[in-house]
Amino acid sequence: MRTDRILVAGETLVDLFPDGDGDLADVAGFVHRPGGAPANVAACLAALGGPPAFWTRLGSDPFGDFLADALTDHGLPDDLVVRGDAPTALAVVSPTPDGDRSFSFYERDTATLAFDTGTVPDSALAEFDCVHVGGVALANPTGREATLDLARRADEAGCVVSVDPNYRPALWRDPDEATDALGSLLAAADVVCCSAADLAPLGLGELARHDPGAAAADLLAGSPSTVFLTRGSAGATVVSDATDSGERVTHSLPAFDVDVTDTTGAGDAFCAGALSRFEPGLSPAELRETLAFASATGALATTETGGLGAVPDRTAVRRLAETTNA
Repeated sequence: MRTDRILVAGETLVDLFPDGDGDLADVAGFVHRPGGAPANVAACLAALGGPPAFWTRLGSDPFGDFLADALTDHGLPDDLVVRGDAPTALAVVSPTPDGDRSFSFYERDTATLAFDTGTVPDSALAEFDCVHVGGVALANPTGREATLDLARRADEAGCVVSVDPNYRPALWRDPDEATDALGSLLAAADVVCCSAADLAPLGLGELARHDPGAAAADLLAGSPSTVFLTRGSAGATVVSDATDSGERVTHSLPAFDVDVTDTTGAGDAFCAGALSRFEPGLSPAELRETLAFASATGALATTETGGLGAVPDRTAVRRLAETTNA
């Protein structure tokens, strides 16, 4: 898929990484880096092809200025970058014992998720082949309305609608509200890029860990026609009803062996890699190649720290992906 004909919509925020090991209460300080899942996806798409359009919101504070500069540095256009009157949201990133990471969000009363419905007009949607949205904005009432509106209108305009549920429990006061919001978003989706944790609100989290094909099949019973499911060190799976074979196709690949530094943004890089190669009507072999490219993109993103700071090189991604055929 042409990356310059993709619209990415969602948050850009500041990730705060502890400057040292140990409990957060005991570290000497924090290092701030640009982040936010949709921002990571947009920056990675720009590195893998032409820069996509990116609808996001930044605060009016110095952190907002910092993020605006970071987006420019990654070649992303600013015509849909909206500056709000409130501060920028922060996410404190901390490692977990299993080698993953957890997030503590400071989002309330910030500009980051308060998207305005209709910012992207219907006329603009004709310029895009795909619209990718993230699920974090669903936790904000205004952001939820704007995200669902964009997804519905993109679907009606004939765009491929890609969804990353990106479920973060800390952002939701009511889990049932998360389930309803995510269900509404998936009703407009053609492609889903997710982890097992993202499917917890739908009751599919444990199933996705133990039987990714069955979890994907459950999602395919609704609107989506293709599901990319990341499984960390266990690899990744794609299940699709949108290939040229006319039959459901499933591929799974093991994880690439790389030296992991930080997993922040790896799933976002995976998603960007998938979208950069995905088209409806791929052959089963091409779908497997798409999964390999996505997996390689995600793997290389773990070798550096931070989301936007870990955007991999396209040539390196291609070389790593080709090792699946060696």
